[in-house]
Amino acid sequence: MTTDELMTEWIDKTARGRVKPRTLSRYRGLIDHHIHPVLGAREIGEVGRRQIADFLLDAARGTREGTPVLSASSVNLLRSVLHGAFAYACDMELLTHNPCERIRRAQEPRGGTAAFSKEEQRLLESAILASEDRRLFGVYLCLYSGLRIGELIGLEWEDVDFTARVLRVTKTVYREQDESGVWRLYVDRPKTRSSERVIPLPGFLMARLRTYRRGRVGPYVVENADGSRMSTRSYQYLFTRLTEAAGVRRLNFHALRHTFATRALECGMDVKTLSELMGHTNASITLNRYCHSLTETKVRMMNKLEKIFS
Repeated sequence: MTTDELMTEWIDKTARGRVKPRTLSRYRGLIDHHIHPVLGAREIGEVGRRQIADFLLDAARGTREGTPVLSASSVNLLRSVLHGAFAYACDMELLTHNPCERIRRAQEPRGGTAAFSKEEQRLLESAILASEDRRLFGVYLCLYSGLRIGELIGLEWEDVDFTARVLRVTKTVYREQDESGVWRLYVDRPKTRSSERVIPLPGFLMARLRTYRRGRVGPYVVENADGSRMSTRSYQYLFTRLTEAAGVRRLNFHALRHTFATRALECGMDVKTLSELMGHTNASITLNRYCHSLTETKVRMMNKLEKIFS
């Protein structure tokens, strides 16, 4: 059996139905563009640990002509695909051992997440409140909740508890090609179990949510004029236009999530609480991602010690 044949069988008999369509599409992309050209024609018994390690290193460095340098997260996903397929081969007694065992994950960079400054956030909020486009309120909501774009688009009014003053994140929306190549919107559960969470909202935000709700047409918090659900791509485009109108840097939508985390740390929020609000699997992810912001907060807090003796 060749590696190509193994990948096809593994996708059809194991991966399909067990992972989300979006993840399956990413698997196929990695197989087609990276695994197939290098390892596809090789017999699976000829693919050893050294071949896998060299292959992943080349992917991280972008040394194969015509392919870009893969990020650490993409290299790790590539490793996971190979590990899953070869584990299946072992289960089917096609191999006696998995060549991906004991191959270390690529080290992902720490910190360095792009976030809007306080002045940029002020300009964004002013532009939102001055605009007649109701849909932009979703950006304001993300600045004070840390929602991902798919979670925002998936948000319905039934997920907002005005009595308890909380927001329940129970689903996400994403755009992906189906097996026939047609782009579709999928509504699914959030990416991880920890992403399903309850976010308490401050009083000022609840007050604005109540006012905003009066103009609703359909069940979605962010909606088109006819009350239908927006697509993630359309909302990203809308956000880009907002950054231009507000005169701030053209960061991607995910920068709103980083901005929320940065402001929370600046206010003195502890990492464990922030981790739960962000829907991270554990607090170490939050520490690694926002260590720069956390360092600035620590410096400010340490400087307060002087007041004890002054």
